Amino acid sequence: MGYNFKVIAVGSSAGGLPPLKQILGSIPPNINAAITIVQHLGSNYESKLAEILQRSSYLPVHKVDHNMEMEKGNVYVIGEGKVMSIADGMLIVRDRTAEERRLNKTIDQFFTSLSEEVGSQAIGIILSGAGAHDGIEGAMAIESRQGIVIVQEPYTAEHPIMPQALIANDHPDYILTPEDIARKIIQHCY
Repeated sequence: MGYNFKVIAVGSSAGGLPPLKQILGSIPPNINAAITIVQHLGSNYESKLAEILQRSSYLPVHKVDHNMEMEKGNVYVIGEGKVMSIADGMLIVRDRTAEERRLNKTIDQFFTSLSEEVGSQAIGIILSGAGAHDGIEGAMAIESRQGIVIVQEPYTAEHPIMPQALIANDHPDYILTPEDIARKIIQHCY
């Protein structure tokens, strides 16, 4: 499937909510992109992340707990306990395995799938998080297909480990504050 719009994937974990709200609150409703949020969420409680983000967003926000067609001008938030991939314009979810619950690599899995599906139309963003083991592999996959990788400036992150790990192990295209991340998204999606 050819994509005539960007697909933005935002990976975050601990401390990711404030920058997510700030970024989504700055994105206008006519953006030529779909935005996917891959947040580290436990399986043991029902996440309200989509509802919380909807209050800050001009775009409709959907929780992805079943397979769903992706459309530009929408935000898609992974459901709790899920792994998400993308194929033929569909967001595909399944339950995480016991191994995946021990070492959460949902960002890498989605970013890699995204890079294979949309190639240079992909924009991967890593925000605050305490996990140093998720995001690097997926960011490299996006870059290998001429997509763009943006990392939250670590000094602005509540938990800078995930952004620092990506910066130390990869060469992201941009290292920006949440405010500047929103500006860069707008610049690349119009």
